[in-house]
Amino acid sequence: MTIKTPDNSHDSPDSSTFRENWTSRDGKNVILRSITSNDKRIEKELIDGLSIQSSRYRFFHVIKEATEEMVSKFCDIDYKNEIAIIAEYNSNGKKRNVGVVRLFIDPNLQTGEFAILVADNFQDSGLGTKFMETLIIMARKKGLKSIYGEVLIDNNKMLALAKEFGFVIGTNSYGETRITLQL
Repeated sequence: MTIKTPDNSHDSPDSSTFRENWTSRDGKNVILRSITSNDKRIEKELIDGLSIQSSRYRFFHVIKEATEEMVSKFCDIDYKNEIAIIAEYNSNGKKRNVGVVRLFIDPNLQTGEFAILVADNFQDSGLGTKFMETLIIMARKKGLKSIYGEVLIDNNKMLALAKEFGFVIGTNSYGETRITLQL
């Protein structure tokens, strides 16, 4: 899949002020936006509400309850070195975080490690694909040459998504694989 940075990308907001409306495959209206320190409650609810499998795929072990320190680390970020976009969904008047994509820019400013998390009840909605498209555009705008992620070898959905976007998939002996995309 080829992703082009929009022609008007120089006019679009930077990663710390990103906001975009998006509709899932099943018609749910979602707001993709930069995470802020005000999102700690919904970030904790997202992590605490994950299935064992989803928690393991994202964190490489099961997290039963997110600590205050962990949630602060995920919400209080420096957008110069990191990007975090959440998917906010309002259901019956309650705001929920149903996913997040993160990019940690390496000190060399040439590459970055990313992670994608989608709430169990939003998987297969197209959100993972939308997050990947957004991630690639933002990484290019930051001037990165490549992005990579570490994926458990049994995380078939993430590996299929990576293949769809043209990532090179490597393997190692620890049950993980590195996926890399040259930008």
